[in-house]
Amino acid sequence: MEKKINKSIERALQILELFNLEKPEWGVTEISKALNIYKSNVHNVLTTLAERGFVKKDPKTDKYKLGIKFFELGSVVIKNMDLRKIAHPYIEKLSKEFNETVHLGVLDKGRVVSIEGEESDKGLCSHIEIGRGTPLHCTAVGKAIMAYLSEDEVSLIVKEKGLEKFTENTITTKKDLENEFKKVREQGYAVDNMEHEEGVRCVAGPIRDYTGKVIASMSISGPAFRMNESNIREIAKKVKKYCDSISEEMGYSFN
Repeated sequence: MEKKINKSIERALQILELFNLEKPEWGVTEISKALNIYKSNVHNVLTTLAERGFVKKDPKTDKYKLGIKFFELGSVVIKNMDLRKIAHPYIEKLSKEFNETVHLGVLDKGRVVSIEGEESDKGLCSHIEIGRGTPLHCTAVGKAIMAYLSEDEVSLIVKEKGLEKFTENTITTKKDLENEFKKVREQGYAVDNMEHEEGVRCVAGPIRDYTGKVIASMSISGPAFRMNESNIREIAKKVKKYCDSISEEMGYSFN
């Protein structure tokens, strides 16, 4: 059966999807050029969205940014995410045991997005930005998810997002990435050995739903001098244990 698409709604969604952390404000002309839509149509859509609180116009710049309505709706989504509720106690426990930053990530449009976390109280630590997307190929939280995707899904992500080099340790070829995924699946956890940020190591484990599908990952990160050869295996063992516990509470059986 052919899908029926409402053009007005589709246009509004296209406009809303332009807003992101890198570019949170857009003008009418900018949107018109980006989407190849008449300025009058863009203006009409934004006016309607503004009336409902989905966008807000800055009177000084005449540019628009997302409105409070998205925060309200986002709060409803987050509040009702069983994964987040189940994982939270384990996130707190893992963070307290090693006093390092822990966060929960999910796959979203070829990137991994943090939806929950606990930061270390140490002066030098990793910081969490809830809702921010990061690359999959060079982060432990991303590789712990990507390693369990199908070959087609991985190929599509690599094609669309590329394998950007962030440090000297970043994996930049698909062959090396495939070897890394094999290692992740064999040991049950992923390691970011200063691949995304210099001086920062991270360990993450996959989290499964009741069907066995990997739907998220939980990671712990910190300075490389604190997360080193002497304790990385102990940390990884605990990360895997807690991720498995979350998976079991999500309904998955390892038997």
